[in-house]
Amino acid sequence: MITLYHLEKSRSFRIVWLLEELKLAYGLDYQLISHQRDERTYLAPRSFRDIHPMGKAPILVDDSLPDGEQVLAESALIIEYLLRTYDSEQRFYPVGDKAWRDYTFWLHFAEGSLMPPLVMGLILTKASQKAPLLVRPIVRKLKSGIDQMILSNNINSALGLVEETLSRSPWFAGDAFTGADVQMYFAIAAARQRVGLAGMSATTAWLERCESRTGFINTVAKVGTVF
Repeated sequence: MITLYHLEKSRSFRIVWLLEELKLAYGLDYQLISHQRDERTYLAPRSFRDIHPMGKAPILVDDSLPDGEQVLAESALIIEYLLRTYDSEQRFYPVGDKAWRDYTFWLHFAEGSLMPPLVMGLILTKASQKAPLLVRPIVRKLKSGIDQMILSNNINSALGLVEETLSRSPWFAGDAFTGADVQMYFAIAAARQRVGLAGMSATTAWLERCESRTGFINTVAKVGTVF
């Protein structure tokens, strides 16, 4: 039995989505255990640490693995594991060397290049909102400076590469939907919410293709929207 420990409105949305795609394709069964965020900290509940030391979602447990090896964390690893183990017909895995390189690049690009500046921007925004009144103008000025010097350029460069890639092919690894699209969805949905996607017609069309898939629709019905 596969068990996914899911946290609302988090990166684990994409693992639910991939499991739903595998369920549609192969009849793969899994157990979903959903958790709410802590009302005070908005983080995962401390009970997650009882499953994995990092205490973050997603956490996948596959009892077909040997004792001591059944608990998996980190989205990219979980995606790779699920596809290598359960995607027997390679419906969601790249075929060919070029597609594999693209797939692997985007699998890591999501969290390595696009998400860090988005998360930093979110943290700075929250800090400027919650800072004491006397220092709030200073925090806001600091946030503005960091946005101009670092964050905006990095986000714009990353999104520019995304738009260029999706203007050449419908999916990130070429003509077929793969786990790379699942991984990239959260980051691009976050960018849509945080900075908008004005003028990014190819990226917007890709989001629409993702969100029209039956597996995606089933995921939203189970756990709600990603944000």
